[in-house]
Amino acid sequence: MEIAIRLIEESDYEQAYAFQCEYLDRETYEDFMRRVKSEPDLYFVTADGRDVVGVCYGSPSKKDEAVMNVNGIAVNLDVTKPYARVGLGTNMLLVFEKAAKQKGYKTLGVGSADDPKVEAFYLKNGYQPTELVVIGADHEQWERVRVDDYESGRLRREELRRSYNPKEVIFILAKALQET
Repeated sequence: MEIAIRLIEESDYEQAYAFQCEYLDRETYEDFMRRVKSEPDLYFVTADGRDVVGVCYGSPSKKDEAVMNVNGIAVNLDVTKPYARVGLGTNMLLVFEKAAKQKGYKTLGVGSADDPKVEAFYLKNGYQPTELVVIGADHEQWERVRVDDYESGRLRREELRRSYNPKEVIFILAKALQET
């Protein structure tokens, strides 16, 4: 295994696009290329030789110029391959955090999937819950609620699920980028 985390290269585009569509965001190839070209130094791939086995990408927050958002991060979860749950996601996140910090960002923000394993990944990597977002069937935001910590957020999420019967209720998490 020759694993490397690096910036996306032109030769990665088709594989990264297919990987992203399978694990994260379904978008047109044109939208994917716009995303890559708009922030080329914030789209990372994990490659095993010539095979893309992970992606991590983000974009500046539209609400706060000090915040960089992690828009997507995923590793190949095929159980016949040696990529899942071996630290590749954490290492990609660290590389992304370093790049964001070098660009002058003070905080990373991320919306977690409504999945305990994904939430645990972010918590393990130092992200703290700040909000819950109630999302309807058409992906519209119904409500945003501030939270103080993960445990109280989990309880509040269950209340929101009972009240709204939404498609999902996700955590928004943040991590301050430390000064060195």
